[in-house]
Amino acid sequence: MNDRALKVLEQYELDIINTRRGRGCWYLETSGGPGILSEYAGTENRAQFQNRVMRAICEGGYGNVDEILPNKEGALVSRDWEEKRYVVKKWYPGRECDPSNEAEVLRTVENLARLHQLMKLEEEDACYCARPPLEELRAWNAQLRKIRTFVRTRQRKSAFEQLFLESYDTYLAQAAEAVSQLSRVSGLLEELRSDRSGCVCHGDYSHHHVLICGYEIATTGFDSCRFDFQVNDLYRFMRKILEKHDWNTRLGMRMLESYMRVRPLARTERRLLYVRLLYPERFRKLAGTYYGGNKAWISRRYLDKLINMNRQERARAEFLRQMEQ
Repeated sequence: MNDRALKVLEQYELDIINTRRGRGCWYLETSGGPGILSEYAGTENRAQFQNRVMRAICEGGYGNVDEILPNKEGALVSRDWEEKRYVVKKWYPGRECDPSNEAEVLRTVENLARLHQLMKLEEEDACYCARPPLEELRAWNAQLRKIRTFVRTRQRKSAFEQLFLESYDTYLAQAAEAVSQLSRVSGLLEELRSDRSGCVCHGDYSHHHVLICGYEIATTGFDSCRFDFQVNDLYRFMRKILEKHDWNTRLGMRMLESYMRVRPLARTERRLLYVRLLYPERFRKLAGTYYGGNKAWISRRYLDKLINMNRQERARAEFLRQMEQ
């Protein structure tokens, strides 16, 4: 983000004391407290929806969220002379959760459970509803089959493409089993969806969006929030952390227990969590990145990631076995 973006601040009633560059943003020191200026991919309506979610959280007694501030005209999204969209948000002095620190990871899981207790709106808007999980997984499986067909037709296959084909059947079997298990509980998921009407997911809950501020925690990055099964937030966080810890079973079970101490999971929610973790999403994402990338020169990183993924499979299977019990 260049210096010209700071011109957007003229549209706000802010007493700016200092500014400094951040990663893709500007940090602001104002008389009313710290803030952040960043580009925004969403619309005004999306920003209003985000703020509705964060207001519900604040009304529940959790105040440390990056609420979007209005400009002089009362709009949440501001535009520069090139029609680029920006938002100014509240910010908090702190550092990101350290994914290698088990105590901080467990604290972050408990933080998510507390948020989920508060993230509920009275009325749902179809514009901000996630796809049904069974529909999503079936679409992903179709994508995987399409990519395999493409790789098979390649005359000269790279080391990554060869290993992809060797590994494919293992991961597709997991993907097919996940769809099969989800199909068997689709009726229960509909009942759960009805019972949890109005519940909102963060949508991108990760250690990057949790700031440790001494004894307090701030949660940021609500740009992807939507109506969905809240356990999907827990799934995404657990998967990313466990990948960094080689699918450590003890840590995984402690994360689940930490969440459930604050917000117990219904039996169907736990089954959905298991199915989500069973699905080989990391393999799917890697395949999708490869398919959408440059085929003339295939990055060595793809091969390294797939080798590491295969190396972790035994530990991942053990964690899933423990979780299923």
